Amino acid sequence: MTAKVPDKVSLEIKRVIKAPRERVYAAWTDPAQLREWFGPENVQTRSLVAEARVGGRFRWELTNSEGEEMTVHGEYHELEPNRKIVFSWQWQDDEDWEQRDSVVTVELSDCDGGTEVRLAHEQLPSEESRDRHTEGWKSVLDKLEKFCRD
Repeated sequence: MTAKVPDKVSLEIKRVIKAPRERVYAAWTDPAQLREWFGPENVQTRSLVAEARVGGRFRWELTNSEGEEMTVHGEYHELEPNRKIVFSWQWQDDEDWEQRDSVVTVELSDCDGGTEVRLAHEQLPSEESRDRHTEGWKSVLDKLEKFCRD
């Protein structure tokens, strides 16, 4: 009997943002707005390209809290205005991410007091990666919440 290793490590986070769906969707898809808030606390964005159209590219160059320069890239797969955004996510120059594209899905729905954001990140390379991404995405959503309130 062999130990079963999960081949589809994923995470899901739900958050209520006190802003209309249109505002939250624009924050995710308008490159100028995205540059203002995207990324966890203590991470500096060096460059962010977001061609928010099906087949468009996503590329985020950052410096992490330890001063390490990193790049994540992907492609937009699905855009349903004010409802859903799906894009691939792959870290560059990281052997855990070679031959692996994870998928980020952001779904927006109306709720009392604003918009419920459901963020799912699937096909992560390991449970450790899932745990790191969970913390990162929680911080990203904290920043989104503040950005949409301003």
